[in-house]
Amino acid sequence: MHGIRIGSLRRAVLAACQLCVVWSVCDAHPPAAPAEQYHALRQQYDRAASSGVPLTDAERLAFVGRVYKARSELAVKFLKLAEAHPDDPIALDALVQAVWQVNTVPWPVELVGEDPARARSFELLVRDHIDSARLAPLCLRVGNGFCQEYESFLRAVLASNRHAHVRGAACLPLGHLLYHRQQRIALCKEQPDLAEPFARLYGKEYIAELMRQDPQAVLKEAEGLLAQAAAEFAAVELPHGTNVGERARRELFELQHLRAGAPAPEIEGVDQHGTAFKLSDYRGKVVLLDFWSHV
Repeated sequence: MHGIRIGSLRRAVLAACQLCVVWSVCDAHPPAAPAEQYHALRQQYDRAASSGVPLTDAERLAFVGRVYKARSELAVKFLKLAEAHPDDPIALDALVQAVWQVNTVPWPVELVGEDPARARSFELLVRDHIDSARLAPLCLRVGNGFCQEYESFLRAVLASNRHAHVRGAACLPLGHLLYHRQQRIALCKEQPDLAEPFARLYGKEYIAELMRQDPQAVLKEAEGLLAQAAAEFAAVELPHGTNVGERARRELFELQHLRAGAPAPEIEGVDQHGTAFKLSDYRGKVVLLDFWSHV
């Protein structure tokens, strides 16, 4: 009886050891958690922006193209990560990073390539995260861009997000985007050769639609958004020690007084001979204004 118990015990121990070996092999490389996958991709994303050596102008231009293309490839991986783990908190971080690269120059598509993750990423941001309190940095960033998805996203945030600081961070950039985009469209109308590169980069139908818009209506809406930002979201803090009110009032003044074709604001001063003058004294004449400072 004692021998039977010992034998049974030996077999049980042997089976347990074999099972531990199987578990060890299976757990040698367990799937990385979503947060770990995100941070690994983020490290690749950040490294892509460093050449590590000084570059000539020609080399720098080629490097810009490589950075954009590398980050666009990583954006697809960020998007897939968010789609695979939609209920994980890291999904929002992954989607934001997928659209973080904004082509503000804009560089031609022949140099920087396509941005295949953008449309789907913004679709998921609006569908799943439109009420997030963490959208403000992205709103501020895309306001400097040109893409159709940026406008749609900012409008959705302003309409649906319940956090005042996020709505303020959407209202100001939306006005900025409409105003500055209209300036570029005006250039495309004056110089038709510019329209084709914009169409290749942002879409032919999109640019054609913008060309058909009433410029005054666009500027009026941009002015209204900037005025709303200054009145309703003035206290919302922004990076670099400023706030929405200050930025909105500055841009509103530019739109109303400093844009091409608008009457110049009055300037008063003293000339090199000590004689007081006003800019309006030269109405009807060609005037060159040279602003400079001595440090």
